Amino acid sequence: MRIRSIAAVILTVGAVIQSAKSDAELTESKHEMIRELLTIVGVAGMAEQMRDHQSIVELMRMQPSYPQMMEFAVSEQADLSEQDRQRLLARLANFDAFAERFRSLFAERLNFSEIIETVYLPIYDKYFSEEELREMLAFYRMPVGRKSIEVMPSLLQEAGRGIEQAVQPVAVGLIQEIVAEERAKLAD
Repeated sequence: MRIRSIAAVILTVGAVIQSAKSDAELTESKHEMIRELLTIVGVAGMAEQMRDHQSIVELMRMQPSYPQMMEFAVSEQADLSEQDRQRLLARLANFDAFAERFRSLFAERLNFSEIIETVYLPIYDKYFSEEELREMLAFYRMPVGRKSIEVMPSLLQEAGRGIEQAVQPVAVGLIQEIVAEERAKLAD
């Protein structure tokens, strides 16, 4: 009886291990499809552009508070005399020089190909089944799929301009309305 129980446990554990192995293989297969899809649609090839864009975004976030940010960073240098802190602040006062060095280090230290994969793989894995990924790959391999990839940037750009043109008059009207409301309150 004891041997049967041990055999049952061994078979159960073996089945669980085999199932986990199949799931891991399935996941790797799915991830390969996602990697191929990212390559086909051009995301993987845009790593440098995305990195450069992100460095500009980060610098734009920093610029308004750059002097305060540098003052704080320099104040953290506890081993410097006050005179050396002032000299360091003077060296860091030029945002353009800082930005140039930041972009250089950003490009050197961040591997956007890895970041893209780290970000996109779990998202595609979450939202698409293997079958859906197969269908997407089949579509993007067809002439109409390749064309959709080719025209999508222009299509989105034109649509964005169209939306902006439709929204802008309304936004201007809203600004005028709010100004008029506040002006009316001045009389109160």
